[in-house]
Amino acid sequence: MDENFTSRNLSSVSEISVYQLVNALSDAAFICDHTGRIVVCSDQVIPFFDMADKSRIIGSSFQSYIAYEYIDEAYFLLLNVVNESGSKKSGKFLVRKGLNDTFSATITFAPIVLENKSDKYILVTFREAPVTDPEIGLLHKKDVRLSRLCEILSDNTTQPGDRTKKLVSQIGETLGAITCTYSRFENGELSPLSSWESPFNIGITAQLFSKQLFDYLTDHKENLALIRKPLLTEFLKSEPSYKDDSGVKAILGLIIRKNNVVDGILTAVFTFNYAFSDIDRSFVQTISLVIENEDQSEINMAPSPELSFREIIDRFADPVYMLSPKGILMEVNKGAVKYYGYEREELIGQTPVLLSAEGENDNELIQQMLEKTLTGEPQKFEWLVKRKNGEILPTEISFNKSSYSGQDTVIATGRDITESKNVVNELLRHNNELKESNKSKDKFFSIFAHDLKNPFQGLLGFIDLLYEDLDELSSEQVKEYLSNVRNASYHTYALLENLLEWSRIQSGKMPFTPSVFDIRDEISSVISVLENNATQKDIKLINEVESRIMVEADRNMIRSVIQNIVTNSIKFSNSKGRVVIRGRVPQTYLKVKGSTEAGDRQWLEISVSDNGIGIPEEILPKLFKLNGQYSHAGTANEPGTGLGLVLCHEMVEKNGGRIWAESIPGQGTTFIFTVLLSS
Repeated sequence: MDENFTSRNLSSVSEISVYQLVNALSDAAFICDHTGRIVVCSDQVIPFFDMADKSRIIGSSFQSYIAYEYIDEAYFLLLNVVNESGSKKSGKFLVRKGLNDTFSATITFAPIVLENKSDKYILVTFREAPVTDPEIGLLHKKDVRLSRLCEILSDNTTQPGDRTKKLVSQIGETLGAITCTYSRFENGELSPLSSWESPFNIGITAQLFSKQLFDYLTDHKENLALIRKPLLTEFLKSEPSYKDDSGVKAILGLIIRKNNVVDGILTAVFTFNYAFSDIDRSFVQTISLVIENEDQSEINMAPSPELSFREIIDRFADPVYMLSPKGILMEVNKGAVKYYGYEREELIGQTPVLLSAEGENDNELIQQMLEKTLTGEPQKFEWLVKRKNGEILPTEISFNKSSYSGQDTVIATGRDITESKNVVNELLRHNNELKESNKSKDKFFSIFAHDLKNPFQGLLGFIDLLYEDLDELSSEQVKEYLSNVRNASYHTYALLENLLEWSRIQSGKMPFTPSVFDIRDEISSVISVLENNATQKDIKLINEVESRIMVEADRNMIRSVIQNIVTNSIKFSNSKGRVVIRGRVPQTYLKVKGSTEAGDRQWLEISVSDNGIGIPEEILPKLFKLNGQYSHAGTANEPGTGLGLVLCHEMVEKNGGRIWAESIPGQGTTFIFTVLLSS
């Protein structure tokens, strides 16, 4: 940071200080000169960048707060705003949080028009972005850096010593270093001549490692070196002033020569694993050539002109307005006009109640907030704003005390938080889904431990009997035991198959391959497989679905759904019963969650009806939920896993349909599901 750069008095002609205006914003904000040097910063900057105080911020460059990879891109936008009259630019970048962390933020650059048109200041605001991927593409860094160098070198009013300081600062800011120093070698000693340090620096002295790097380069007859581990470890040990917790990851050294004689060394220290690219090498070497021809002189900073209150607030994208102690709107900016949809003349003289959504806010809260603010206590709260067109927007309002023509006033800013609210709601939804998923997994393991244990106990019991009493058992008894072993084995296999199939669906590993097929043919195929089961109980399976009805779905899943439902109907039907499969065409249903099908597509309703024992009414809503797993022995004591209908529900929804059941205890049950008709 340039130690000779101090904050300037930028009070406005309307007695509203620039600091008050900037500090009224919800976002972290700087006002920079045309080179990116910070002359004013808001209080929000401190927590936003995890800084200790403002003492190291004023006079530093806004680039110091950008992650190394995006420094040039951010400066490119600043240049555009400086050179294009009235333009405003914004983009998403990685910015620094403390010494080592980064996060994504939207940065907006807006010009501030001055009464003296020869100077231009830039309002730079930072807002944390809800996404982590920066959207600004990589630019030609060489061109951006050349522009900065040309600006410094073409300034004839800058003294040579001042220019050297700017060049040293530019190296540190552009490379993302923590310190950068130019030390001159005189009378066998190194003495720091120009130094820069990042506002994030805590405890690393500017000339750290200068002597070690100088000795290393001259001993090896090299002009430039980047020292990283493992060699860096020895450098760290050799520096008595270095503290282990400073986190140095790399150091860069470049010998400066004048008239082919070693004059000094440029050093830069990094707290991240810096990689010295060819572009960086060219950049540093170019600056070193300039420094070789510079002399030292004192710095002379010119004062800045005054700023107009209206000119400043009109550059803020967010709504900004001034309130009297009684809550009357005294002034508004263009951002407020755009945000609320009213003309400036319609807002002046009104109260914030005009902008409040009816019945959604406590309007008395505004006056309470005003009174607290006027005592010197800034306020921030959420408010549902109603625009002129009736649209309601969740808005974060900030109040800060100010003065106007000798009268206490309040500067208010608004910030649309619709997007952040949506992000929070989405996170809550994902959190609830995760909780439900964890409950399902808990239930899954409960079923696995309990239901799988029972058939194995039966298997082991019959096997033990056969093993111990085989010589004493008749062939009929052996056959009976083996029959029980066979049934228990099939049941165990069916349970395992259902559990694994459910697991594949939950993990997304079950392939989903929709195709067009004849649904009657698929039902007939299932009936032929289950015919033997039905015949053993003297139950008729009847397919009343018309032929040539083409549906569009995953064939294997729909087949599994039909087979599960028909198997259940056989299991819970009495002897001499009937299971009838029907289809109704067409039917239109609401899409299930996640479906991408058009709302006007037609659906086939498949029903499977039996005249069996039925299902109690209180059980019906729980049939398709894992947490409400319902298992009941069939009319011939056939065992059930309780997972079949859960699988049916998952598969039907995977195909965009719905499934439900209707039943009268003692009279029978009908299962219905929908499948998309082929268009």
